[in-house]
Formats: sequence, structure tokens, C-alpha cells
Amino acid sequence: MKQPKEVDGIYQADNPMPSWWVFVWALTIVFSIGYVVYFHWFSDWPQEVAFDKEVQMHEAKFPSKPKLVATADGSNPYRDDAVAIAEGEGTYKQVCSACHGQTAEGAVGPSLIDNEWIHGNTDKEVFANIMEGIGPERQKLNRGGMPAWKGLGAEKVYATMAWIASKNPSLVKAK
Repeated sequence: MKQPKEVDGIYQADNPMPSWWVFVWALTIVFSIGYVVYFHWFSDWPQEVAFDKEVQMHEAKFPSKPKLVATADGSNPYRDDAVAIAEGEGTYKQVCSACHGQTAEGAVGPSLIDNEWIHGNTDKEVFANIMEGIGPERQKLNRGGMPAWKGLGAEKVYATMAWIASKNPSLVKAK
């Protein structure tokens, strides 16, 4: 039998690993090889099928809306869509309410439920104001500017406008 080797005051012996540990280790290797063979060549769940199933489940849970088509007069295509109005309310409360108030009554930004529209009251004008923002050159009535919200995308902006239109009939489709 070899003498234990001493390193930094710690004695190291070259003892063999327990046989039960070697058996478990060998068993896991055999199992993993068998599992790989089964999964890739004999199971009915290859990666492509799994992806297709996940896509189908996602589409069933989140049905796609019809493609957003801009109208010729610039009016909001989601104006009377109840689902879009509900989504728009959520977007409004998450993004817009900090400046325009929880119920659009106005805070730092102007009220969106009264009859006064500082920068136009048509869907086309309001959409442009939200997407492009109100810079210093367009400020009126000592009201501050508004950042551009292009990052939200047209669908969320139109849904938010549909919610605002449901609260305020003075936001008109077009002139």
C-alpha cells in the first residue's frame, strides 16, 4: 500500500471510489445514451413537432387580430372594437396615466375627456401627436411637451385612442 501524500499539511490517499458509486455513475451514462437514441430516433416528439405544438397553443391562447389596415381618411380602425378598447385601457393606464391622469382627467398633461383639444381632435391628428410627440416648437397654452410613442406601435396607439374615444365623443373620426 502506498503512503499518503502530504500537501500543505493535508494527507491525500489514493483510495479507490466505492463500488456502488462507480455503478451509479456507469448506469447514468448508459441511461443517457439510451435516452438520446430514443428521443432523437424513436419518440414522436422531435424538436420540429414540439415547436409546431407550442405555436398552435400560443395561437389558440392569443388569436391574431386581423391585419391593421389604415383607413383613407385617417380614422381609427379599432374605434368600436370592444377587445381593442379593453387593451387600450390597459396601455393607457400603463403608459399615459402618469401625465394625463388615471381617468384621462388631466394632470401634467391636458385632459383627454373634455371638449378642448389643443392639437386637433380627429383620429388622424391625435394619432400623429402620439406617434411623433409634441416638441417645444408645437407647445401651446403653456402646456409642456409630450414624448413620441412610436415604440408602442400603431396597434397599441389605435387601441388606446379607441379607449379615449369611448370616454370622449369629441374625438371624431375625421373632418
